[in-house]
Amino acid sequence: MKTVWRNLGRLVVIAAFSISAAHARQLEDIKANGKFVCGLTIVQPFAYYDQTTREVVGYEVDLCNMIAADLGVKSEGKVVAADVRVPELIEGRIDLLAALMSYTKERAKVIDFSNQYVEDGFYFIVREDSPIAKVDQLSDKRISAAKGSLYQSAAARKFPDANVIAFDDGPLAFLALQQGKVDATIQRSAAAVGLQLRSPEGSPKIRLLEPPLLRQGSGFGIRKGEDEFKAYLNSFLDKLEASGEAQKLWDKWLGSKSDYKLERTFKIGKAMG
Repeated sequence: MKTVWRNLGRLVVIAAFSISAAHARQLEDIKANGKFVCGLTIVQPFAYYDQTTREVVGYEVDLCNMIAADLGVKSEGKVVAADVRVPELIEGRIDLLAALMSYTKERAKVIDFSNQYVEDGFYFIVREDSPIAKVDQLSDKRISAAKGSLYQSAAARKFPDANVIAFDDGPLAFLALQQGKVDATIQRSAAAVGLQLRSPEGSPKIRLLEPPLLRQGSGFGIRKGEDEFKAYLNSFLDKLEASGEAQKLWDKWLGSKSDYKLERTFKIGKAMG
């Protein structure tokens, strides 16, 4: 973990240099280039490969397309792994992260955040046939999590005697639970429901342990110093909520028109941090 934060510290220096060089004019550059590159991390239904078209679709993909349409530019999605998404942003290979970025003080030293576009709980999840009934029973158990995720470090802090095992992504961490390689996994509730829905028939069922490890909003990640771009994104989110488009987006991917049938209990545009 110390190595991770040392690397993030180096990125702060890189970010500061990049801001000076670019004169913090990203919004104008996007319009001039006619293209908007959006960084995405594969977590269904937020961003995932459609089995028929092999194109990346989902809640966050639609958000990126809506921003591009609002700016009058072409939208381009780029899939990035969770543990390298921040460097990809800082080094200028993407314009924005729509990759379930939850606010932390450490991340906020390196990048800026828009207001939230989604909110969800992060739960410890066990197999339905597990004898584990309470969160505290995981204090010395094997727990899987996505590499570089907020909840990987949060679980390690909560249970220092547990063996928190990092996998490349959430689906692999979930599979480790199904296969009995770990005693529990940590997932967003929406992501866990989706993974269960897509599991082969006969797969072990799951239980979410209350209370959640944490509940967090996710916002767009942008480079430091891009105040005009941040103001635009926050205004865009406010318009989505006020117009009813936010509810339509939720219903399509997570609510009444989806297999998830989840109720939206938050508002898009709420400040984070």
